[in-house]
Amino acid sequence: MSSAARVTKKPKPVAPLPPAVPPFAVSRFTVDDYHKLVENGVLTANHRIELIHGWLVTKMTLNPPHSYAVGAVTDALHALQIPKTTVRVQQPITMTDSEPEPDVVLASGSRTDYKSRHPEPAEVVLLVEVADSSLREDQTTKLELYAGAKVAVYWIVNLADRRVEVYAQPRGGKNPTYKQQTNYGPDDAIPVVVDGKQVGTVAVKELLP
Repeated sequence: MSSAARVTKKPKPVAPLPPAVPPFAVSRFTVDDYHKLVENGVLTANHRIELIHGWLVTKMTLNPPHSYAVGAVTDALHALQIPKTTVRVQQPITMTDSEPEPDVVLASGSRTDYKSRHPEPAEVVLLVEVADSSLREDQTTKLELYAGAKVAVYWIVNLADRRVEVYAQPRGGKNPTYKQQTNYGPDDAIPVVVDGKQVGTVAVKELLP
């Protein structure tokens, strides 16, 4: 059979991907509902899930640069030895309708204060997200979430642009955001402020892989 006479089969149509939110009724979870799912073993650490505005959201897979930066931030905050604070790594904070698990949190009080509960936003001195593939989410959804909850200071360790974005002065309302943003490059040092007082600095180059 000549090439001109060869019959080719038409490819089967590909089913379209479902929308981000199903077109039919869906259920959203309260923080109490979410806690019960965890307590009853329905959700485990293997699921890599966090609660964002009532939705169960899958967390990003960790790659080596991300893990390096999380460890570097943790080491830097520990080295400052800030009194009456504790460093928490990829642990939840409890909000009204959400329970995110930021990469690093500097919380007021000691570790024993959180034996039976997670910190609330008012107890968060500093919150840090390390962003590579999650950069857009951290600059939008997470930023709005943290600003709306009045988390005082929010850092994004931006691996793509090799800088640390520091957000302060949260503003709530319909369009929550931070009034102040300062970007620090690899040659800069970030002031660490607790209760309005600078307690030390962290070199950006120490946080970047």
